[in-house]
Amino acid sequence: MHWVRGEQFGIDIPADAETLLAGGAGFLTRAFRAAGSLSADNAVTAIDSARPFSGGGTGHKLLLDVTYASPDTSLPTRLFVKFSRNFEDELRDSARFMMLSETRFAVLSRAPGFPVAVPLCLFADVEPESCSGLTITECLDFGNNGLEPHYPKCMDYLVPDPLAHYRAIVTALGRLAGTHRAGGLPPEFDRYFVYNAEQAAAALQVRSPLEKLLPRAQRMFDFIDRYPQLFPENIRDRAFQQQFTDDIPRVVAAQDGIRAVLGGNPDFIALCHWNANIDNCWFWRDAEGELRCGMLDWAMVGPMSVAQSISGALSGAEQFIWNDHLDEIIGVFIESYAAHGGPRLQVEEVRTHLLLLLALAGVSYFMSAPLAIQREIEDLDALESYRDVAFQQHENARIQLHMMTKMLNVWQTRDLGKLVTTIGG
Repeated sequence: MHWVRGEQFGIDIPADAETLLAGGAGFLTRAFRAAGSLSADNAVTAIDSARPFSGGGTGHKLLLDVTYASPDTSLPTRLFVKFSRNFEDELRDSARFMMLSETRFAVLSRAPGFPVAVPLCLFADVEPESCSGLTITECLDFGNNGLEPHYPKCMDYLVPDPLAHYRAIVTALGRLAGTHRAGGLPPEFDRYFVYNAEQAAAALQVRSPLEKLLPRAQRMFDFIDRYPQLFPENIRDRAFQQQFTDDIPRVVAAQDGIRAVLGGNPDFIALCHWNANIDNCWFWRDAEGELRCGMLDWAMVGPMSVAQSISGALSGAEQFIWNDHLDEIIGVFIESYAAHGGPRLQVEEVRTHLLLLLALAGVSYFMSAPLAIQREIEDLDALESYRDVAFQQHENARIQLHMMTKMLNVWQTRDLGKLVTTIGG
């Protein structure tokens, strides 16, 4: 059994599914009462079913069906439990620190009039020392009761009208960020979520030396040459591949200048969702037929550059969004941000921030994608395209392939090397 003491409500909480189920209805009753979700004269009387949920990249997840002593339409009976810990997978478990901000946010998001739709939180807490914790929310009924189906990450070719969905996502992001900048959130948000400029800048550092980055780029392009059917023609071009390789030292040399640009405008800083990708959202249409968006998975929530938030939201988008609609999406965010109390930003400046973030991430992370893809899918020769069923079945391989392809496509179409040279070191 793994019990820890939660920081917010001061009760013992389970760090894994086995421990929660051992605590049973008694634990859920104590937790829900402590969080104010359940009145003192009501109780959870039974856990009727419990099923593991697969998906996402960090801790284990669980689906529960429960019964209450006094049924109440405001109390969901289908629950989603997300743990920070994954004791069987050291790599996934290393991300447990993300639960620190998520549990605090989940509790505060219950404030009346919260500007973004979030799943109803019944309980959330964490032990800061071990980062062991959990959130318990309602389980959304995707595909029913007016909700659209859940859309997997990096499979937007299955999404009807992806552009409309990204407009809905950035509208919601702007509403949250603008409300925060206007002082429209409870004061506890500013107490728990404090912007740390030094920490934000440190996260934008290219940590590998050139003697490792250049061979990594060569291995990436060897992979693309070996499996050309998985990639668009523009990034298979040898002249572009050489240009990208020549640009890597320029990005490394310009890091200080890039960080100065990204941190130089305080109007960009607001409370944001870090990874509002389409798989972390749900969609429905309101009474007027407008597509609306709610958001899941608030790990790493906090004050950050709004450009980082937009980048996270668009990270899994198909290439045509980046090629043909980037300024449009940025404009939608800007209007929503300003309409809800935030400063009015300029499209060109936001675009520059997005592209600089991608340049740093491209050199830092995405060139290693071939190793991850080959670990998960053995017979890549047999695949016809990035839409092959093998990528649908292997989430991490699909994400790695998409992120690398997107980065290279944007690098080629937006000439990120030229942009970086205008920044300087």
